[in-house]
Amino acid sequence: MLRSVKKTLPRNEQGDETTYLANLAVQRNASAFFDKFDRSELQELLTTTSCSWLASKDDLRQPLELPSGLMGQLKNISFPNAIFLAPVVPDVPLDCKEVHQIVRELAVGIYCLNQIPSISLDSNYDHSTSCQLPPAYIDTRIGQILISVDYMLKALWHGVYMPKEKRVRFSELWRSSMDIDMDGNPQTEKNIFSEFCSAGLVDLSNEPDFEGIYDENMNEDPTYDPNSAQEKNLFMQYADNILFKLTFGTIQVQQHESVCKFDAAYVLSNVIRLTEDHLDTVTYQRLQQRLILQQKLVKKHLEKKAEIRKNIEYLKIVSFLIPFLLGLKRKMKIPNLNQLLQPYSDDKVKTERELPPFVFGPDFKCQHFHYIKNEYFHVHGGIEFDVGTPSLEDAVFDDIQICASNHVAQLLDPDIPYREHYSIPTMEFDGKSYYVISIELETFYQQLYKTPWWGAINEIISTLKPKRLPLTDIQSLEQFKKRFGYKKAIKCKSLPYGMKSAAERGLSAIFHTFCRKTSTSSLSVVDEYGYALLHHASIHNRVPIICQLIKAHLNINQRPFFIYPSALGPTALHLAAQCGSIEALTCLLAFKADYKLTDDRGWMAIHFAAFYDNISLTRVFITVTIATSGALDTLQYLFSLGANWKKTDSEGNNIIHLAVLYFHTEILKHLIQLDNPDLPVWNTLVEMLQCEDSMRPEMAVRSLEVLCLAKDFYWKCILDSGAIPSLINLLKGHQIKLACLTSGVLSNISPHITISKALVEAGGISVLIELLGSGEPELQSRCAVILYDIAQFDNNQNVISELGGIPPLINLLKIRLQDLLVNVINCIRVLCIQNKQNQITVKEHQGIPALVEFLTSQSDVLQAVSSAALAELARGNEKMQDAIADADAIGPLVELLRGRKITVQVKGAMAIEALSDNNTHIQRLFLEKSATKYLLKLLKAFHLTVKEQGATTLWALAGQTLKQQKLMAEQIGYNFIIDMLLSPSDKMQYVGGEAVIALSKDSKLHQNQICEGNGIGPLVRLLRSTKIAEGTLLSVIRALGTICIGVAHTNNPVSQENIVDEQALPILVHLLKNHNSLQIKVEVAYSLACIVLRNSNLQTVLQEEEGFNYNDVLELLNTPNKDICLRAGYALALFAYNNPVQQFLILETGAIMMSTFEPFLRSEIETHKAMAAFQIVVLARVIVDVDQVTLSARGVTILVELLNSEKTATLVLTGKLLASLAHTRAGVPEAITELGTIKRLCYHLYSDKEEVRIASAGALGYLTFNRTAYRHLLVECRNKPKQFTRLMNNLSRDAKISQAFVKEFQRQRQVGLPSLSLVINGGPPARSRSSSSRRQFKAKFHPKDSLLLMPISTHLMGKLRTTDKPHSRTTGLHSFAHATSDITKVSRPRIFNVSLGIVFQNRIS
Repeated sequence: MLRSVKKTLPRNEQGDETTYLANLAVQRNASAFFDKFDRSELQELLTTTSCSWLASKDDLRQPLELPSGLMGQLKNISFPNAIFLAPVVPDVPLDCKEVHQIVRELAVGIYCLNQIPSISLDSNYDHSTSCQLPPAYIDTRIGQILISVDYMLKALWHGVYMPKEKRVRFSELWRSSMDIDMDGNPQTEKNIFSEFCSAGLVDLSNEPDFEGIYDENMNEDPTYDPNSAQEKNLFMQYADNILFKLTFGTIQVQQHESVCKFDAAYVLSNVIRLTEDHLDTVTYQRLQQRLILQQKLVKKHLEKKAEIRKNIEYLKIVSFLIPFLLGLKRKMKIPNLNQLLQPYSDDKVKTERELPPFVFGPDFKCQHFHYIKNEYFHVHGGIEFDVGTPSLEDAVFDDIQICASNHVAQLLDPDIPYREHYSIPTMEFDGKSYYVISIELETFYQQLYKTPWWGAINEIISTLKPKRLPLTDIQSLEQFKKRFGYKKAIKCKSLPYGMKSAAERGLSAIFHTFCRKTSTSSLSVVDEYGYALLHHASIHNRVPIICQLIKAHLNINQRPFFIYPSALGPTALHLAAQCGSIEALTCLLAFKADYKLTDDRGWMAIHFAAFYDNISLTRVFITVTIATSGALDTLQYLFSLGANWKKTDSEGNNIIHLAVLYFHTEILKHLIQLDNPDLPVWNTLVEMLQCEDSMRPEMAVRSLEVLCLAKDFYWKCILDSGAIPSLINLLKGHQIKLACLTSGVLSNISPHITISKALVEAGGISVLIELLGSGEPELQSRCAVILYDIAQFDNNQNVISELGGIPPLINLLKIRLQDLLVNVINCIRVLCIQNKQNQITVKEHQGIPALVEFLTSQSDVLQAVSSAALAELARGNEKMQDAIADADAIGPLVELLRGRKITVQVKGAMAIEALSDNNTHIQRLFLEKSATKYLLKLLKAFHLTVKEQGATTLWALAGQTLKQQKLMAEQIGYNFIIDMLLSPSDKMQYVGGEAVIALSKDSKLHQNQICEGNGIGPLVRLLRSTKIAEGTLLSVIRALGTICIGVAHTNNPVSQENIVDEQALPILVHLLKNHNSLQIKVEVAYSLACIVLRNSNLQTVLQEEEGFNYNDVLELLNTPNKDICLRAGYALALFAYNNPVQQFLILETGAIMMSTFEPFLRSEIETHKAMAAFQIVVLARVIVDVDQVTLSARGVTILVELLNSEKTATLVLTGKLLASLAHTRAGVPEAITELGTIKRLCYHLYSDKEEVRIASAGALGYLTFNRTAYRHLLVECRNKPKQFTRLMNNLSRDAKISQAFVKEFQRQRQVGLPSLSLVINGGPPARSRSSSSRRQFKAKFHPKDSLLLMPISTHLMGKLRTTDKPHSRTTGLHSFAHATSDITKVSRPRIFNVSLGIVFQNRIS
């Protein structure tokens, strides 16, 4: 789509195909990033992104005081990469892939989502523990590391531990196991401790690494007994408000050019989150005496496990990277994520949302806490990072760039195989080893025509915000209930109480929603203890809440009101310092909270931090004091103090008016960044748009045209200022020049959905359609662009069509201006996407011939866009497909494939795919034009998307018939099919799987060739993939089954053994037992049946070694889904086919009732009926409520009756099933024959459908092994000389026919067929009947009905016999007459329904 800013820059010059594909990939990855969040998490993410002191100054509208050290002092990096040196800890090898993953996650979290990592463990109403991560770090490796370290910290503190795998499972089950009621109380009568132990809870001191740790005596004061009853009781009174936390920070940073060397450390501290009116100093000191002992023990043993040691080292790297990346962001540099190792898959970085409660056992060694028996409890604490660092030091580092560059080159070398561990090079500096870690950088600027990953994420955030925020009342209540329980959640519906609860818990999305419901002044109202919301947020370290309050212009230095009448109570900064809230403290200082203010004792905030032993916070205050006394203070957000911003000239123009009128857009940008309320730039521009003076609106529009592209979010400012209606009014005027400028502004911002919606609400569609006839190409082109954007959401396709938008667009196709044509064609394409009415409208207004004409254009761009438009016109609409073919589009599209422009070839292939979809006639036309040959060349292309399109188009041409699909698969060839299966593309994998199915179906030759060509391995590897799409997985499973089964349910031992050798059985059994999809499960059951079909050794392996059980299949048989049930029955039938042992095992596993099959046997869907009939015959010994004879009789009767069907699919399926039954247990082939099946099948040998003839011939071939069928078919072939030839010609390669039958027929033919024997042997012709007898015959019978029911005495063989034989006993069956003519077109037989009961009583014992 062309989106021109100026006339000299048309939208089709967006760059080459590589850039286009790269942009698509970026946008797709950005969309996938948000898929991992549920609704509440996404709402928190969107709120937190804009409510952070890390957000841009424009979002915050507040001047900031940056934390000291690296963030503000980082020097410019002129090299393309940044190198940092991390200390090496012996016996703790770090992995480069882990470091790259951390860099990737921090880049997204800091640059796009304005969040730094941390974790807070908070209690829920039912005593579970929420793992409260910043939303940006949910399902990340950083989040996993934080949870792992913090859980070990709490496990050491409490002496209780549960391994992660068991913990994750138990967190899902414990509520149901404990029968938790709505108040969070357990109602179970089970022993709670036993339930937790069975889930994996253990005494930590029983673990090898921590054996005997609680026996150590940390108390060095003989006068103090920490385990006295008095001390225990006092401790437990405050236990819920006590927490242990880790604070990581950088303690040294040195920089030389692009190299930074750092050292980091962590501090373990305890915090009591109670203000001084709830906790006096004496009590605090008593609690501290006990907590310090516990703190010593935890600190001593925290790093005993190797995994925790390694994770702590990664967190130290994180503590450096946070201020480093924040500094880079200010330098407009960003890590190049494309030059990092591949990220972990989503399933490998899942983070726990909550932790199950802890419970103590009677023999647990840890005595830190004391709960009553069987009382479970939550844990609390957290991990934070200090973003401030010491002052940056200068240093010199030599020979590092070469080492780092070589290492990066080796890491990113595509020829290097995958490794489990990616080592990091080390170097010695000052006698100490350091890891040398290099990260390539790129500029943090928007590039023309290129969508950076951060731009794509920001765009999605902008799109999601108005959709997800604010919360509804129901959503707010749900979140409150999840954390606080029903009773407290109801109380939270009250705004004051709800906002206080949200502020304490950090529910930023709810707080944001409630803020919109209340006035700004009420946000500073205090509660019954005198504390405002700002105080509660500071106590509980809730930075997003603080940011929201600061953005509402609350007094950041507000003091409590009620308790301290002297107004010298602690500020929010004091409370943050007391409660160890380092993130809140950093945020308050960034917003310039006054750290010099004192309380009524004269204490500043630094005194609170020192008294309450918060070392990390004390360091922050010290660095702030040093920074403010030096030269780091800046006044970069102000021009000067005391300037009169409102001063105007003699004509009333202020600084904004003059900047607009003189087109000084740089001044406008600077004024916007100032965000001064006295200088409302956007509102002033809107006022100028509404002026009657022509000069002011024109200059305002020109300024907007520049400003709308200056920053990614300025479109939102234009929308919020109410500029859209004013711009639409300008379009309604008669000034073409002004309308052209205005449409340029709108076309630049209309890709944003909210802008397009505003255009629709302002009545813009009708105005734009009218301007399509303006006669000004540039204006028409821009209007087409805007309509293109509008048509992509809601019901606007139909609205544009109803307002008459399609005819003027088609009229514009006559103008030979490429820029205009590209935009118009793209607009038509979007209007036709999945809209049949618009497709018909385009056809009715002669749009198809015009689009087809562009296929032969000299312009590659026009060929591509017209092909894409024709694809959407044809997609899913057979009438449109035929209309496009009638317009002679077939030849030009094939010619496009012959060209050399890959983009055009892809679009042409897309059109061919859409035209050929389910349209046999058009498929044939393309095949006749040798389209396949050119499409196969696309499979050799380098780009994956090109290969995908080639593969999907080829398979669209393969049609729906097995013959055509098999032919296409043969043309594709084994090599390409294997490449498809090995491709990372789901589409390629699917086509590869379908091609394997087509090739191997009923063809043992192809099955063996696939095995010889190593085709089984890629299929099995796809089974193991966790990222495979469900449709592709189904195709792969079917392919594995199809490779093992041949004509008439014969097996292929070669392919069966190959699949087993590739270890497919355990994977398939696992899928059968554990997959969520019933469709997958039932296809697995079918494929397993094929793999072990008629192979007793593999059946034994499957059941005894792989753990297969028929229960899994029987469950599928009893599912309410009828398709699943029928397929499961087929799988069971294959397991039981000609196998009494498996029949007995199925019967032993569980009873199968006839009621399962009755709905299918009575179904109007004939294929269901045939399949069920086959199943009851095969499973006759397994179905318990009907006898075997009755089941067999009924099944065979139904199958034979279905040979009367007019439907091809029914006849093909029935023929194949009869062929299978023809070589099953004794009596069944005889019964099939007694129903006159031979004549029916012979009749279908004359069908015009090849698949019907092949199926019928196959059934006849297998029936020749039965003596009765042998005789019947021999008579038929003797009386119809061409019948035998037709039978043999339609017999497939793998089908069988009795050689005795063939030899007997050939012998009799040498002797002479009865009707021609005299002539063949040189004698006179056979005696003809009289004319009267012929007339009588014609009067009684139809001569062309070869399957007419005739008396047995009219059989020609009977006429040759001279001796009368007694009549045979009647069986209740009618015989078919045998005609002597070779009839190719006959009417359908008239056959009576008959019963097989008597036959089976005689035939089956």
